[in-house]
Amino acid sequence: MSVSSPLKYDPANPDVVRSVLASLGAAPNRTLGQNFLVDAPSLERIAARAALQNDDVALEIGPGLGALSVRLLRDCGRVVAIEKDRKFAEFLRGKLKKLELREGDALDFAWADLDLPDAGVKLVANLPYSISKPILRRFLEDWRPYLRSATVLIQREVAARLVARPSSKEYGPMSIMAALYCRAECVFDIAPQAFLPPPNVVSTVVHLEMLGAPSLALRDEKKFWTTVRSGFSQSRKTLGNTLKPLAPREKLAAAFEAAQIDPARRAETLSPAEFAKLSEAIFAD
Repeated sequence: MSVSSPLKYDPANPDVVRSVLASLGAAPNRTLGQNFLVDAPSLERIAARAALQNDDVALEIGPGLGALSVRLLRDCGRVVAIEKDRKFAEFLRGKLKKLELREGDALDFAWADLDLPDAGVKLVANLPYSISKPILRRFLEDWRPYLRSATVLIQREVAARLVARPSSKEYGPMSIMAALYCRAECVFDIAPQAFLPPPNVVSTVVHLEMLGAPSLALRDEKKFWTTVRSGFSQSRKTLGNTLKPLAPREKLAAAFEAAQIDPARRAETLSPAEFAKLSEAIFAD
């Protein structure tokens, strides 16, 4: 359908949200990170960036009262949504008959539990702030093979980590994960006033286009991540100190020399490619 098609139900309005919440005897749950986006133009921009087609399958996490859901249902053939709040799940089952609800915590679902295709799914979600970082890791670590893209609304500080480059203050394991597995783009910011209630942070819409294969040819992906996480385990310490648990001193010194990396450097200065070289040298037979 056309993006301009009218919506019979649209909670992208503070008065509608307040009315629905009152009818449910509910209120925004800060523990669950419930901040309702009530700005229709922003919701339309999110849906547009997801670039849904009639034959696409979309996955939504935390649909709340359905402001994004109604746009996804309008734009594509099938939408599956995971909602933890029982009152909202029951409301959506009655209100949006075509929305396929999975009730529970998104962090607890395996892909097989969602009854979704094994490839090509487009994830589109206004993520609850309380789970934005762990759910992003779930996308990139576990669900990546099944996803074509992810268009998500998250805190601006978390978005900055996804696109950060070496030697910036935001750079860390999440930056490396994004660089390795997808093309990440910050699309636009949304001010707190566009939400009910307003959060204490500015939000950013991020689009992640999944890569068919990691951007680096890693000899051993598990050992690569062991090296990365150990490197970042103690802020402000040099790699010569943070990587000590991975190998005896002599072998570690030889690995730094083989990779041509100064052990006095800190993890935040290394590119993903340098971490790959160092990991291979540390775990070489």
